[in-house]
This record gives sequence, C-alpha cells and structure tokens, in this order.
Amino acid sequence: VKKFDADDLLITVDLKGRGKDRVSSFSKGMKQRLMVARSLINKPKILFLDEPTEGLDPTSADNIRNVILKERQRGATVFLTTHDMLEADKLSDRVAFIDDGEIIALDTPYNLKQKYGKRSIKTQITTEIGEIEDREISMDNQNTAGEVHTLFDKEKVVTIHSKEASLEDIFIQITGRGLTG
Repeated sequence: VKKFDADDLLITVDLKGRGKDRVSSFSKGMKQRLMVARSLINKPKILFLDEPTEGLDPTSADNIRNVILKERQRGATVFLTTHDMLEADKLSDRVAFIDDGEIIALDTPYNLKQKYGKRSIKTQITTEIGEIEDREISMDNQNTAGEVHTLFDKEKVVTIHSKEASLEDIFIQITGRGLTG
C-alpha cells in the first residue's frame, strides 16, 4: 500500500509546519482538517466523512471540498454525511435523504430536483410609483412563455433569473420539516 507522506497530508489540509504540535493546542477547525488528513492515510479506496467542513471558515471548507473531489477523481468512493445540502449537491453523484433512520429518497441530485423540485422565474419590476416589487412565474405550466412575454410587455423589469429547487427545499418537501444539525 503506497502511503501519503505525512508532511504532504498536512500541506493538503493547510496545516503545513504543524506536524510536531500537540493536537490539544489546535482550534476546532484545525482538528477538523486534521481529521480529514488522517482519513487519507494509506490512500483508502473508501472514505467515510462525517460533516467534514463543519466549523471551518469558508476558505478551509472550500479546500476540503476540493480534497474530496480529488479523492473521487483518484477513484475513491466517498460516503459523506452532511446537513449542508449545497455541499451534498456539489460533491455527490448520489444523495440519500435519511429521516428517522430510514432512507426516504435516493437518486442523483439532478434527478431529485427534476422529480420533486419546482422551477420558477423570479423577477423584480418597478411599479408605477417607483417601488421594486418581486414577481415569480412557475416554469411548471404550459403558459410560462406567455406569462414572461406579458411581463415584459406590461412591466418595467429590473432583474430576471431562473430558480430551481435546492436539495434543502426538496428535503423539506419530502419530510415536511427542516434540516437539523
């Protein structure tokens, strides 16, 4: 089994030069990054990571996500538990929603969004008295194009963008409750 060099592992998780320091002196984020480094020892074929970016600043969290993506590219299977649905969407080929210990949905992020999600067009218009008003048009009906055309004909559109359901929206829809940490 080819092993990672310990110093390389520490560099990978932004702990360069901290190899001789006591772990008890590390912050929560440093301990979290060290946990990820430890999981990479011996280049495992299967990784189990529980909330790997919890407690990390945005830069460190992004670095850990990149480490996970590189492990996937290397061919490792990564099992990730997380309450961060954006992270699950970005890092996962397949997502399982677990509620009260049961898998209630299992599919690719894309397929879950297609099956359960609602798509819409969100706009902001300027009203006759100069106020900004939000409008939303469902993309799940047959008259979407007509509604958008009418909006542009009759209103002064300030912004327009499409919105798809997030995995968090879908989890809430399926379970009837929000995510808890």
